[in-house]
Amino acid sequence: MTRADEVRAAVAGHLGIEPERLTEEASLSQDLGLDSLAGIELATALENRFSLRITDDELAAVRTYGDLQRLVLRKVAA
Repeated sequence: MTRADEVRAAVAGHLGIEPERLTEEASLSQDLGLDSLAGIELATALENRFSLRITDDELAAVRTYGDLQRLVLRKVAA
């Protein structure tokens, strides 16, 4: 399993959705139904799962699943 697959599985598991719904272009708010609180909860879950820190500014800039995946993968690689 690649890191990208791990991120996809972690997000899908947290949201209780099928991983196939997590496309590059999927809007976290419109397509996946995340509000600001759910976004913070997801970020916290990813921080715990991958031992990283997502700042408020970084989270505010994330609009799509692709944005989120790139952010997590960049931080894991750092």
